[in-house]
Amino acid sequence: MKKATIAATIISLLLFQSCYKDLSTEASLEIPEISIEGIDNSLTIAFGQTISFTPTVTQEGRTEDDFEYLWEMDITPQAMSGRMELSTEKDLEMRISNTPSDKPYTISFKATDKITGLSKTVGCRLYVGSSLGEGLLVAHTRDNGATSEFDLVANEFLTWGYTGKVRYTRNLWSLTNEGTFEGNVNDMIEICDTDGGVFNENKILVGTDEHIIAIDPLTFKVKYMDGANFNNTSESSFRTTLFGHVGGYSSYAVVNGKLFGIICHIDNKFSAVAFSKEKKDVFGPHNIGNAMLDQGNLMAFNEEDGLFYNLAGWQIMNGALSEITSNFGFDTNGAKSIAGGGTKGNRPALLVRSADGKYHICIASFETVIPEVTHYQVSDGDLDNMVAAAFCDNADLMYYTNGKEIYAVLMSGGKATTKKLSWKPASEDETVTDIFQYRQAWMGTHQYYLSDYEFPLATNRLQMVIVTYNEKTGEGKFYLRPYNVSTGLFTYKDNGSYGGFGKISSIAPLFK
Repeated sequence: MKKATIAATIISLLLFQSCYKDLSTEASLEIPEISIEGIDNSLTIAFGQTISFTPTVTQEGRTEDDFEYLWEMDITPQAMSGRMELSTEKDLEMRISNTPSDKPYTISFKATDKITGLSKTVGCRLYVGSSLGEGLLVAHTRDNGATSEFDLVANEFLTWGYTGKVRYTRNLWSLTNEGTFEGNVNDMIEICDTDGGVFNENKILVGTDEHIIAIDPLTFKVKYMDGANFNNTSESSFRTTLFGHVGGYSSYAVVNGKLFGIICHIDNKFSAVAFSKEKKDVFGPHNIGNAMLDQGNLMAFNEEDGLFYNLAGWQIMNGALSEITSNFGFDTNGAKSIAGGGTKGNRPALLVRSADGKYHICIASFETVIPEVTHYQVSDGDLDNMVAAAFCDNADLMYYTNGKEIYAVLMSGGKATTKKLSWKPASEDETVTDIFQYRQAWMGTHQYYLSDYEFPLATNRLQMVIVTYNEKTGEGKFYLRPYNVSTGLFTYKDNGSYGGFGKISSIAPLFK
């Protein structure tokens, strides 16, 4: 009996020991760690750009289908208490519409094992750039002007310090605003206001047949609209057709045929510019010439009385347009202004058609105490079918197009010489709708002179922007072509073409 009892006890102890070992092994079993790769610790991206993450999730004995995923992001920078869900898919692609900030947002990615419930989270600090950046802002329409959109193009010829492929930031309006942008864009410009201390209140002005809108260049949200852009205006509608810069501080807008001016270091709103005599409000996009450098001057041709008027840029908010009385041997009665702009030095230029059907380029010089006007008759080329013209502010040079060909008019030695250029669009179905000289946005509004600005592009004032539209495909494009200031000819260098737009109605350079 004792032997049997002892044997049973030994067997029981052995069985207990065996069970104990098994339980101990199960309790200390290590589950393989979840590994997540492919997400950077920190990224910097421009507002409006698209960011993509394609993480790799691995765990021994598991596949990517064995996990649940969750992407989240801060609503405000460095505020982990308020977060929003972005996606439950493994891969993430999103456009950045968050308010730009010097503080980072945190994007988190969480992978959860469906079997064990264990999870792992990794994060990425995302810095959203404080500006859309330097480039060309393109307003275009795909429904004949009923609505518009805005795209930004950046590359080495348009953006200081930029390298790599061309960057398109598409559909900026719909990215940050509810609904569509109503109407066709007539003109755009970026100007710099001040809070009284520094120039830090940038805004993009957009003009349509019904509104003048100031847009925040950081978020593309509306800052001010219509009357909020003016001092004591009595206007009830705001048909805006033209913007421009005059000198280092001053800018102007043509609203309802009237001229309004703003000096960005004095007042951030427009004031009506007075005439020296009572005249009709006859300003438009084709009868104003302006010089942008230094203090600058503005010249306007009044078709009602056939006279030229001028105003110094620093007087644009409280001065009056005065008549240019110099006799320059050209009868302007009945003349029609068809293009305006600026030419070499401080001399605005205006292209007019006289009553006898001849064309003249009239240039007002402000180098004398009393402004003087000289003129050049232009007899060659297809001016009767001109659709757009561009003056160059660094040369006595004008370009114009009839929709298919481009002509250069060089003013030298008291005469104007017209040259038909060999340039053509890539497709014969493209029609040239506009042409203008490329200038960086800082010119005329940042209180900079050419020698003071830190970020001048080699292409600044040395390339033409040629806008085309293909009726068959519905695509708008623009071309960048460098030109020779001495001959007016395009150089052999081609700075590319840029497409994917609807019909382009306006293009404006943005600040760095």
